[in-house]
Parts: sequence; C-alpha cells; structure tokens
Amino acid sequence: MSNDERELKELMELLNSKAFSNSARLGIMIALHYEKKMSFTELLSFSSLPKSSLSFHLQILEDEGLIKVYKVFTISGIRTEIRITDKGVELIKKYLNYTRNLKEKEK
Repeated sequence: MSNDERELKELMELLNSKAFSNSARLGIMIALHYEKKMSFTELLSFSSLPKSSLSFHLQILEDEGLIKVYKVFTISGIRTEIRITDKGVELIKKYLNYTRNLKEKEK
C-alpha cells in the first residue's frame, strides 16, 4: 500500500469515527482547535445549532475524550466553557494534515 493510499484509508477511518462522522462535531472540533477554549454561548453562536443539539454533540465529544466541558464562576454567573484536550488536538491535526495533503495533490 502506497503512502497516499494509507493516508486516504486513515482519513476515511477518522471520518467514520463517532466524533468526526458528523459535520457539526467536526466544525466544533475545528473551532476549538483554533480557539483552544470557547464558552457554550460562543459555540452556540458559531454553530447555529439549537441548545439541545449542541449539548448532545458536546457530550459525544467529551465521552470520546476530545473535549472537556466545565463550569466557571464569573461576576455575571456560572458559565460553561469547553476546552479541547490533547487527544482532540492530535486528532484534528491529523484530519487537517490529511485534507491539506489531498488538496496539495490536486495541484
């Protein structure tokens, strides 16, 4: 198997994983990769998902160990924040590298 075929196979496996098989979860992971942490409200605005759907997707990503959801006490009240984990960074970097390599091969 060539390196290109191996990378394509690994990309397909990643996209078939529970965390990356949904475009909303993939978008959340990409946003967190660049921002490192976001509040629930920021992700709600970014994703345009209903609260219940965002909560559902965040739970899946947290169960997979890709994000950490926690509460922060602020002057205006309790705030839910989401941070990408080291495992999450590693997987999203793989995804971005695979897609970048595919794009470069098109040229």
